[in-house]
Amino acid sequence: MHIVTASDENYVAGVFVLLSSAARHNPGVRFSVLTTNWSHTSLSKLEALRERLKIRVDVVEIAGEALSRLPVLRAHLTASAYARLFIPDLLPDEERVIYMDCDMLVTGSLDEAWTCDLNDKVVAAVRCPAPTAAFAAAINLPIEQYFNSGFLVLNLRLWREESIAATCLNALTSPGCPYLSEDESALNDVARGRVRYLDAGFNLYALDQVWQSPLLAPSSIRVIHYVTRPKPWTGPCPFAELWLAEVASLPELSGFQPTPEAWRARLTRWNRSRKALMGSMVGKARYSGHRKAHRFIHNVLIPTYLATGHFPELSGF
Repeated sequence: MHIVTASDENYVAGVFVLLSSAARHNPGVRFSVLTTNWSHTSLSKLEALRERLKIRVDVVEIAGEALSRLPVLRAHLTASAYARLFIPDLLPDEERVIYMDCDMLVTGSLDEAWTCDLNDKVVAAVRCPAPTAAFAAAINLPIEQYFNSGFLVLNLRLWREESIAATCLNALTSPGCPYLSEDESALNDVARGRVRYLDAGFNLYALDQVWQSPLLAPSSIRVIHYVTRPKPWTGPCPFAELWLAEVASLPELSGFQPTPEAWRARLTRWNRSRKALMGSMVGKARYSGHRKAHRFIHNVLIPTYLATGHFPELSGF
């Protein structure tokens, strides 16, 4: 199994958490880390992590200039998110890799995704549980087909044969580009009709405002994706305790301190909780579901995982 991730200096801690958690649940996995402007200190700590865990970690530097011309429209992203488009050229001998965003935590085996039948599929991915309608509409894609690009099994043979990365990059830098979600939209557009949809547990959003099917079968959760703000290192969010526990287990990150939550983020979180409470009080199913999911995540899933290293074998909440 070969996992590829990418980050600049802002997400170094996320890379360490991803590598550590993935290696624990997937013995024998190897990694490639696409770095942009990492400091010498961060690279030295990565080498220490590699030696301590006895895992293969290849570092591939991407010059910042290669990413500078690409648009970044969403506040929680940086240009390093585009690095996945360079994978076919950076890893020319690989036929298949798993690409994972560096704001993910692995909680189970990824074998089922790694060995999935790609055949003539461009990617394997998870349908977005909370797609933005405008993103799909802008590329004339049925919303139920829209996938999140944080966890992808890439058929690199097809990517090279069809110059998929170049197609995406050319479209992203052309005038009047219709992609509202940068390269995620580009990938959805190019891969349409040739996507192997994976079980939702391979990309569970760290949200409790959205109902997600893996909550009905917690043992199916393999990857938690801290997909939007706040991240676990910038403020309270569902499953943040699991990410912070992973950090605490890594001597390479000793002294790491989360960034204090901004007051605007606190206000947003408070307002969201207020709406959920008021909505559930008047019987709105949507908000009742939010509160139910919140209680299940915080009262059952998190304590069980912290105590056992696994999510419980049970049905429903």
